Amino acid sequence: MTRFCTSLLLLASITSAHAQVTVDWVQPLNGLAIALDQQNNVFTVNYDANLGGDITLTKRASNGSLIWNAAYDQTSTTRTDRATWVATDQQDNAIVTGTITSGFSSPVNANSLVMKFDPDGELIWRVVYETDFDGSSTRKCVVDKANNIYVLGLGMGPNGMVTKVKKLDPDGGTVWDWYDAQGIGAPINIKFTPDSQLVISARGITGSINGYARIDRDGNTIWSLPGVNSFTVGDAAGDAFGNTFCVHGTPASGGGSVIKKLSPTGTLIWEYTYPITAYRVEAGSDGAPVVSGFPLVGSGGAAFLKASSDGDQLWVNNDADGPNNFLLHAQMLLDADNNAYLCAGILFSMGICKVHSDGSSAWNVTAGSSNSQGFALGSDNAVYVVGGSTLRLMQDITTSVDERMSSTSIRAYPSPAHEQLWVEWPGHGISTWRLHSVTGALLAEGRWMNGPIDISAMPTGILLLELRDSGGERTSEGGAGVRANAALYYASTLMLAADRRRTMNHSFNRAPNAATAAHASGWPAAWSSSRCKADHALRPHAPQWERWPDSGCARRTGRGGARSGS
Repeated sequence: MTRFCTSLLLLASITSAHAQVTVDWVQPLNGLAIALDQQNNVFTVNYDANLGGDITLTKRASNGSLIWNAAYDQTSTTRTDRATWVATDQQDNAIVTGTITSGFSSPVNANSLVMKFDPDGELIWRVVYETDFDGSSTRKCVVDKANNIYVLGLGMGPNGMVTKVKKLDPDGGTVWDWYDAQGIGAPINIKFTPDSQLVISARGITGSINGYARIDRDGNTIWSLPGVNSFTVGDAAGDAFGNTFCVHGTPASGGGSVIKKLSPTGTLIWEYTYPITAYRVEAGSDGAPVVSGFPLVGSGGAAFLKASSDGDQLWVNNDADGPNNFLLHAQMLLDADNNAYLCAGILFSMGICKVHSDGSSAWNVTAGSSNSQGFALGSDNAVYVVGGSTLRLMQDITTSVDERMSSTSIRAYPSPAHEQLWVEWPGHGISTWRLHSVTGALLAEGRWMNGPIDISAMPTGILLLELRDSGGERTSEGGAGVRANAALYYASTLMLAADRRRTMNHSFNRAPNAATAAHASGWPAAWSSSRCKADHALRPHAPQWERWPDSGCARRTGRGGARSGS
């Protein structure tokens, strides 16, 4: 088994972060879905609902100026092309999915439709499938890095009209068709997982039943989970280890929401009920699920909840929309820092809110008209939203630092360490801990349990440890934990090196040079001068780590205390 050793470097600060957002521009054109290309150009789709109506694809520059409108002129006077989704590929082409319907007052589904437009708005190809008037429809599509397209919808399979995924190659040719054989229900959502598979969520056409499935990119079923009793619609998301988080309601209204964690083979790892009415779930880079929906008590609003990878509730925010009463939730996303966003509406205005990765409210905005239908996160730190209007929000994050705390007040040991890390902060009640990469990505977090932090799953490299003082938290009126302006934080660096042998002494012979690694990461080399002494004396019944004088090293006496959220 691979083990790890840790060198600890101490820094301390008091951090205050304030996030602001401004509405940069609003265009009156409405839309049903939105996507960005690699230059943050904005693609939106809509359609004319009249008989003979077409789908219109609109491209705007990131500053809101119109670049072009494109449409395919279908000539039928009894059918309508109805848009369902838009996505972009690695060549900045736009992929549009739709459903061809027949009739006006009570339209019925006739066929499924996919179109591909180049960056100049020229139609590259149009695919209508399968047979004429087969009753199929589309819901959404996702595009992989090889520009293959996966379309989620309904199609006529061996067991009748069921959830279907069609894979198209970049030229529009069919690669394979996947049909639900277990009866998970009608399609709701499809997502890529970090391990390059696909998760599908579905809902029964009749009854209060959800279903879920996971398939690979060759169209093979990994597992299916039909027949999940739920008062509300659900969602699914995968982590980097092949696990899947499924969210659904309890069988009766008002009972909260259930998160299930399934193994790569679909076996239940755990399931717990949480105080939120959640409809959506995403998995962060730390392997922890975040769900969103409505507060458990109340008729509207926006609530978020995060659990650890072991199912422990880390935080809940029941007032993410502030004074607004968000309704008609449409889409949820996490950014690279595991901050959570939800777009919705208040009937006469679009709404969107953001919650920090620690659960504190960042901002909420209402703008434009009608309701939000979807949004996308730009590489320019902007948020692009479509619904009754199309708009861009600009985020401005500023941070101030007050160095009023001495690093000598922090005691973290052993350094280097194996598998567990002990931390003491005299005079402070530690509330939560977080581990970050040197780029700031959140790797793990958890509540402080007055015991060691398990670092056995951490990768080799330089890490940052952040502690939160319990005095830095306050409770909002909605009951959500939010960050106070003068919250206390402790930051340190951890150097983790693989130990693949039986004694601690040899492990450091094989470990990277600490000073070299720290210097390469931008930290002063002198900070990595700690060395571990071998052959520690360990008291058999010692409740904590027994440290070798002047070394900061130890062997562990057993597991316990805080659990990693990764």
